[in-house]
Amino acid sequence: MKQKALSFFSIIFLAGAALCIGIRVSPGTILLQEAPIGETYDFMAREGLAITIGPVEKETSYLLSCEPASKGGSQATGYVDFPNPAWFYLANDSVTIFENETAEIPMWLQIPKNEGYYNHHWLLGIPISPTRTAEKGPQLQVGSYLLFRIETQAKKGVRPICAQNEIVGAPSRLVFLDVVPGSTIPDVIELYSGNEQAGIYSVYRLDPKSPVAELTIKGTPGFQRLDNPEWIQYPDTIVIPGKKEGSGVLPITVSLPQNPGTRRFEEILMIEGSAMRPAFVRILVIIKQE
Repeated sequence: MKQKALSFFSIIFLAGAALCIGIRVSPGTILLQEAPIGETYDFMAREGLAITIGPVEKETSYLLSCEPASKGGSQATGYVDFPNPAWFYLANDSVTIFENETAEIPMWLQIPKNEGYYNHHWLLGIPISPTRTAEKGPQLQVGSYLLFRIETQAKKGVRPICAQNEIVGAPSRLVFLDVVPGSTIPDVIELYSGNEQAGIYSVYRLDPKSPVAELTIKGTPGFQRLDNPEWIQYPDTIVIPGKKEGSGVLPITVSLPQNPGTRRFEEILMIEGSAMRPAFVRILVIIKQE
């Protein structure tokens, strides 16, 4: 069985709301998968999505900005800081909202065209800070901090630009399309490191019931997590060279039974090593319909 290549563009949002006394902001978080490289992504035009603040209890002015999430004291397993906040821009960096009203702030993402930006998992922080209320005297002013997970388009055969302590898989999302039940198909992911020195790294599946799987590294909608780990084989450890030395090869083999009982599933593999941020790659399998 020869594996077919699959190229598709999927945008998935997992939106929530950040709740504070006197302020409601949504979405509190999003997961944007297959974020495009070299073109502008308009959240409102594509998904009807904007940052919504309110309704507010009293007239209040807010400042908004974009920053690497660690600047706001936030991290997420498998994600590293968004490299350049100027690539994510808002229609307004300040807004005044009147009592019982709501404001919508459109937003755009424009990652420059560079093959080094494929395959990344980035975390962006958006602080929303109150600056003034209509009433005089001491006021309880509260703000919000939004966290957006951005997974850029997956692409094979490219060398990523790795931040310090970052591990990147090329591709970050390996798709097996039209797999015939009972077949065995091998493939590889190249792993790159932002570390100066080569290292030995552990590879293991993300437990679907773990807090990281439930809260941080969300599964791809439309694909159930794999209940049979033996269907996907990979080494427990791998050597990844230093950032000036090339890549390490992570072999992946999909071996399906004759009657898998499912058509679309996903496995998420973690890659972890000393002094490096944990990373992950997605393995997606679509079984051929008879």
